[in-house]
Amino acid sequence: MKKLRKVNTKKRKQERKAAQARLAADAAKILTNHPTECCVCQTHFERTQQTVKSWNVTINENRVRLTCPTCWGRIKERVEMLKNDTI
Repeated sequence: MKKLRKVNTKKRKQERKAAQARLAADAAKILTNHPTECCVCQTHFERTQQTVKSWNVTINENRVRLTCPTCWGRIKERVEMLKNDTI
């Protein structure tokens, strides 16, 4: 019985490593084609430490969207308005 448990643990560890490798490969593939401007207002994205921390990246179904802080604020306000109207 102890031997079976060890085999299962080793198998689960291998499966977990394989899943993490697939996830990393998928993320790298998606982010290599990332946009260089805001998806709403088309403001150019300059890759600096400040912009990397302030801009938002949304990934849905292999689609990457880059949003500037101004547009992101507008989107959040609109979503809140829609939530309040439906409740």
